[in-house]
Amino acid sequence: MASRRKLKKTIQFISSELINEIYFRCLLSEKVDLDLVEKMSVDILKTCSEFTLRAGQPDGKDNPKILKAYYKKLFADWETEMGRVINEMEKI
Repeated sequence: MASRRKLKKTIQFISSELINEIYFRCLLSEKVDLDLVEKMSVDILKTCSEFTLRAGQPDGKDNPKILKAYYKKLFADWETEMGRVINEMEKI
């Protein structure tokens, strides 16, 4: 299942890049809200963990239609969550 492995690695990579971006913005900013930075970092890590687990445990392993719908929903949910995180990053 190479595609499942790639999906998990992509989720982890983007999560780590978002955390790097948050800390980079903190270094460049004069006023830093450390509570917001910590909250966002923890939120990204929880989201990464949740979606990595969801990617590894699909429903309907024998039915390709159910599997395809599951991963489409997973990707749509992940896109929505990452969009929310990026919008919150603009506050820093």
